[in-house]
Amino acid sequence: MRFYGVDIHGLFTGALPPRFCLALIEHLPLESAFKSRALCDGGVKDAGWDRNTFILAEMLDALQMIHTSFVRSKVKNPRSVKQPDPYRRPGSTKESEKKYNPFSGALDDELPEPEDRELYGETGQATFAIPAEILARSTFQEGKGAPFKVS
Repeated sequence: MRFYGVDIHGLFTGALPPRFCLALIEHLPLESAFKSRALCDGGVKDAGWDRNTFILAEMLDALQMIHTSFVRSKVKNPRSVKQPDPYRRPGSTKESEKKYNPFSGALDDELPEPEDRELYGETGQATFAIPAEILARSTFQEGKGAPFKVS
């Protein structure tokens, strides 16, 4: 009644079709008690989150990232500056925030050891070695076009 001006009593008397009532419930704003309850998983500390609160949490995360980037640009070892934790939102847990990335996991075996100084570039950052099979395929062959330059 608060958001749509429709009395739910019509659902039980037959004046309000169930499909219409379900559509109204599905599209309730975040400020409604139904959506707030669904977001907070029953916890009292998460009650009251609305669009403005979510936007403020996003702005806080962005401000922390800007501050971290600034600090990293001023310190001698940027990797020593810890990445800030995102502001906790309703329904999120520590386990769900840290997900496994299969692409980064696939490259773990490809990274060189720090002792392999010939693999380091001019910037001092380690790169991974290109396998010999790939280098053999990328050599210039007559009539096949120019290969890419490996630096």
